[in-house]
Amino acid sequence: MRKIVAMAVMTAMVTTGCASAGGPHMAVGPQAGVVDTKAMAEYVGRLPAGSRVRVERVDGSSFHGTLMRAAPDAIVVQKNTRLPEPPVEVPIDQLARVTVENGGGASTAKAVVIGIASGVGTFFAILAIAFAASND
Repeated sequence: MRKIVAMAVMTAMVTTGCASAGGPHMAVGPQAGVVDTKAMAEYVGRLPAGSRVRVERVDGSSFHGTLMRAAPDAIVVQKNTRLPEPPVEVPIDQLARVTVENGGGASTAKAVVIGIASGVGTFFAILAIAFAASND
C-alpha cells in the first residue's frame, strides 16, 4: 500500500505544474479607432530615445525593442532580435499601446532563489522515494 501511495505522490509531483502553459489563449487588444492618436503621439513624444519598449499594434501583433525616434506621425523602433534587423517605423494610428519596460528580466538573485527552490524540491522528492522504498 505504501508503494502505491508513494508512486501516486511522485506521479502527482512530476506531472503537475504550477503554471499550465496549455489551454486556449485569446489576445484581445484595442480595435482600430479606439486609440486616441493625438494622445498617443503626445505620449510617445515624451519618451526618451533609447527607452526599452513593448509596442502593441491595433492588429494584435506586438514586439519588444528600443525606441530610436518618436515623430508626431510615427515611431521608429529597433526590434530586439537575435539577428540584426533594420529599424521598424510604425505609424501612430497603428499603435494600440506602447509600454516602457524597466528591465524586469531574470536577475541574479531571482536565478539563485529558483535554483535553491528546485534543489530543495528535488531533495524532498528523493527523500520520499527512499523512504517509500525502505518501508517495504
